[in-house]
Amino acid sequence: MPKEVRKAMVVEDSPRFRELIKIALDSLGIRDVAEARDGCEAIDVLKTFAPDIVIMDWAMEGMDGIACTQHIRSGTLACDPNLPILMVSGHGDDELISRAHDAGVDVYLVKPISMRTLHGGILKALAGPSPSSASAVGFG
Repeated sequence: MPKEVRKAMVVEDSPRFRELIKIALDSLGIRDVAEARDGCEAIDVLKTFAPDIVIMDWAMEGMDGIACTQHIRSGTLACDPNLPILMVSGHGDDELISRAHDAGVDVYLVKPISMRTLHGGILKALAGPSPSSASAVGFG
């Protein structure tokens, strides 16, 4: 793994998809996982839980993933504003992917995804930005 990762947060309104993500994280040895159903809940969790990566859905009731990402990147929360963020969404057009990257998303995956795709996306987000990663994501 590119860096030592012990803790993760999953922000997803679907309990089934949260479970899939937790299985992928477990396969990477990440077992300390906090969950949130939307961005508002995620912000509350981030006050007391310092994850090494956030895996987030875009479309959720309450605060969506883009707004939550913007809050994280603003530096106003008690978390690292450079925290790796992997977004998984059912929306895959180029304009939305660009909007997500502009908000601060590191890696964007388009549903439906496989375990292998999710695993690869997690590894890519943990590796950090590279000069070639500014464009579209190759895992979707």
